[in-house]
Amino acid sequence: MAGVALLIRILAVLLLARLAFRFVANVIKGLREPEPPAAPAPLVRDRICNTFLPRDRALEAVVTGRREHFCSAACRDQALALAAAR
Repeated sequence: MAGVALLIRILAVLLLARLAFRFVANVIKGLREPEPPAAPAPLVRDRICNTFLPRDRALEAVVTGRREHFCSAACRDQALALAAAR
């Protein structure tokens, strides 16, 4: 019985030591300067469906001499068709 009680005490001490170490590590981490947030990607507007999306995800096409951005190939094709009909 004494061996089991000693084992339980050792495990309890190890558990408390780990909790204390994690607490101190998180306190130190919280004291550091926070990292500045990443700059958001610039948004562009699809003039066909009026959707805003990040520039790096947009499709581009030259419509009536202007570079425009579109959310999908369907919107791009519709803009090109409207420009051709004029």
